Amino acid sequence: MSRQPELKDIARVIIDANLYMTLGTVGDDGSPWVTPVYYSVGEYTAFYWVSSPETTHSRNIAARPDVSIVIFNSQTPIGTAQAVYMSGVAEMLTGVDRDRGISLLSWS
Repeated sequence: MSRQPELKDIARVIIDANLYMTLGTVGDDGSPWVTPVYYSVGEYTAFYWVSSPETTHSRNIAARPDVSIVIFNSQTPIGTAQAVYMSGVAEMLTGVDRDRGISLLSWS
């Protein structure tokens, strides 16, 4: 009897197989904003990306740090896609934390 993959295993495969996530933020006026960002992951609990503090999503996060994230492969045939949906709290990293986050990003 073959073992069915657990949801966390499926999620890890999806996270590892993709380069971009859709980041959802909320503006000061309550308007939603979604942005594709290149990401890296730390132990499947922390997601890192680099953005200018002047971008809409960065300004939104500065005001309201709650975010939503979706990771999926947009190239799969219709009806076969799988995705990882999550929510969390984002923050701008500084110092050693920023250096660690940047070290996890792969630019090639």
